[in-house]
Amino acid sequence: MLGVADSRYQAELARQAKDAGKLPKSFEIPTAHRDNHPDRIAAALKPARDAGLLPSFPFGSDFTDTEQRLIPALQFLQDAQRAPQRLPGLLWQGLTRTPDAADQECLARLGLDRPATLSVRAYRALVSAALARSRAR
Repeated sequence: MLGVADSRYQAELARQAKDAGKLPKSFEIPTAHRDNHPDRIAAALKPARDAGLLPSFPFGSDFTDTEQRLIPALQFLQDAQRAPQRLPGLLWQGLTRTPDAADQECLARLGLDRPATLSVRAYRALVSAALARSRAR
């Protein structure tokens, strides 16, 4: 199990297993299994994901297709909030683009299909731009 665990936690997990008598005190995680970091694994899987061979939810999901399209867009928007200088560009892109039918479904799912206030219109524009940019990734 330690060989497939996230390497950020392997040392602590190994220590706990040794303390519980589940592993010999001399046990060391093999070198080949010490680089299980999320970024390295994501990079290794990227070609298969880009080729459409690795679905986001390989064991199925209760998310609808619309919700699955929203997930990366909302994550993109969340990341953009950490760098507020990106938001004006996103806002402009969202205000100047016409969402396609699939994006309209996503906006409707969030209740942004008929914005009644300026703030809701701005949020709709940000989500619209995030949908476009997350699709381009």
